[in-house]
Amino acid sequence: MIVLGVVLLAAFILWERYVAPVQYFPFKFLKDRTILGACGIYAFIFTSVFCWDAYYQSYLQVVHDESITTSGYILNAFSLTSSFVGPFVGLYTRWTGQYKWPAIIGGIPFATLGTVLLIHFRTPSTHVGYLVMCQIFNGISSEIWVLTAQLAIMASVTHQEIAVSLALFRLFGSIGAALGFAIAGALWTNILPAKLYEFLPGDAKDQVGEIFGSIIIQRSYPMGTPIRDAIVAAYADVQRKMVISGAAFLPLCFICLLMWKNINVKTLEANRGK
Repeated sequence: MIVLGVVLLAAFILWERYVAPVQYFPFKFLKDRTILGACGIYAFIFTSVFCWDAYYQSYLQVVHDESITTSGYILNAFSLTSSFVGPFVGLYTRWTGQYKWPAIIGGIPFATLGTVLLIHFRTPSTHVGYLVMCQIFNGISSEIWVLTAQLAIMASVTHQEIAVSLALFRLFGSIGAALGFAIAGALWTNILPAKLYEFLPGDAKDQVGEIFGSIIIQRSYPMGTPIRDAIVAAYADVQRKMVISGAAFLPLCFICLLMWKNINVKTLEANRGK
């Protein structure tokens, strides 16, 4: 079935590109550097974030001994910040008509700080307040980029093409999220068991599979005990690699930003209204 799916996907692309009189997939949009850059940044945002966010709640519960409720609050500081920042991004664009430079000046610093600082702070000794700070920084940058990317797309197409161009935008986001989850899952399943075996005391090495497979068992060992310390050390090691992997995608986001045309949406609307 997997082989059949790959074959049919390739056949669909060839049909759409060379045979279909009316194309379902808008290939022409990918020739526009603004649209391609906007779709690209949406994909790389999701890839970068999900590289380290996929197992973040487990990390908070095991390494920092946070409850499910508290770890959920910390995790959702990202989305809460994004929701708060969104209206201000809209008001600024409404006032100035600009979207490219706010994305560069406002998004790049917060994205860099929010992700790169996680490499330093993703350790057992770090106070959770610093982790919340990084969540806030990443929430700000992601919201700025997502909103301005959609504006960049809508400013580059006609009114009739907005729906299909935004659908293409969402498609790239889904691809990026899937890639991020795949990277996170590969790192988690390949590194964590090996690190558990490396750090666990000799009399507990035969429990690697049991410990790896259950967060309940991981949390059942009190903080400060040799087994819990070994679990915490293994988590810290793999999570650090996951954050570094996510940070590696940030330069691609910056490149995508530079691809955008600097269109003033206020002037654009005025010209369209004539």
